[in-house]
Amino acid sequence: MREYVLVGLIPTGFISPSSVLGAIAIKSKYHKGMQIHLNPKNIGTFFLVIAFVYLAFVIWGTDDQFPDLDVELKDLASYAVLAVEMGGHAVKKIYEESGLNIKEKGQTDVGKAELLTKADLVSNHLMLGLLQRFPGMTVTTEEKSDDFSESEVEKYRDDNYALWLDFKDAIGQFPTRKVELSRINIWVDPLDATQEYTEGLTEYVTVMACVAIDGKPIFGAIYRPFFDETIMGLADWGVLSTRSGKIDFENAPEPPKKVMVSRSHTGKVKELVDSVLDGKYEVEPAGGSGYKTLRLINSTAEYYIHTTAIKKWDLCAADAIIRAAGGALIDLEGRPIDYSANLPVLNKKGLLMSRKNTYGTFMKIKDRINL
Repeated sequence: MREYVLVGLIPTGFISPSSVLGAIAIKSKYHKGMQIHLNPKNIGTFFLVIAFVYLAFVIWGTDDQFPDLDVELKDLASYAVLAVEMGGHAVKKIYEESGLNIKEKGQTDVGKAELLTKADLVSNHLMLGLLQRFPGMTVTTEEKSDDFSESEVEKYRDDNYALWLDFKDAIGQFPTRKVELSRINIWVDPLDATQEYTEGLTEYVTVMACVAIDGKPIFGAIYRPFFDETIMGLADWGVLSTRSGKIDFENAPEPPKKVMVSRSHTGKVKELVDSVLDGKYEVEPAGGSGYKTLRLINSTAEYYIHTTAIKKWDLCAADAIIRAAGGALIDLEGRPIDYSANLPVLNKKGLLMSRKNTYGTFMKIKDRINL
């Protein structure tokens, strides 16, 4: 779903034509001739009205719907983290109510039912409500409908300020940077690993948000609602945890020879790994791209490989965080993924992700890949 938010500049009141005419007071004295006395205050009011008319013409009388604005990236990152934690808390509360309201919204590329729950929609509602505070910003999210009113989701909403206090010191470490709003697109996954969520496999569940600038993932946040931890990464700066602070990858332990794959199509990746990597790697199936990414971040796996189609809201936050960790996410044609809002949301070319030697590994496996 693509949402466009437009906030106009609206004056608090308009002045009637009669009051504008009253800006000029004319006093006539026939024995001295006609004299005109101008009131400076009323003249100022007159030109203020003209200025508002001109501004309205510039904004609404041209093709551009809103003048471009600069936003502080650190502020946008704060709202992204606030959104994933707000949505994640709702996901956990609904799970504890045992009222998931599970529906089937379609099928995955491998013919498996794609599920939708009350938690997906409530989390989506809360997250978009926060992110729409930036006027004119494009938000791309997984869920296209919202059957819940504001009053219905209110009981799942946490206090914004209390949540922000928990991570404000972490966000405060990021450098200051201004970015034009027109260059930004936000990608939202209000509940990653919905299938596992319905099966009670909550360790796989995450909520994700990503800030892309000119189609490149710059900031990502992944929240694990059942473990109350957010991992966030800013490209060219690093990765930090709301629990343990900034992660030191230079002194991180070497990960085991393990490849993370989707639970729904393990076999195809296992054949590829066994044939190209000499059977030295263990293939571990797991749910949720967010969870699999975090396994690479905490050095408990070396690769994440996916050989079929996958949506970009499953990847953007992961891509930003792995870049911030010094690694890369590329498709199985060896190219980075473009997250521009005007491009298709489906990545049909699979993915390879790792913290080290991503392109070198791609060169080893590229001739064995059949997309």
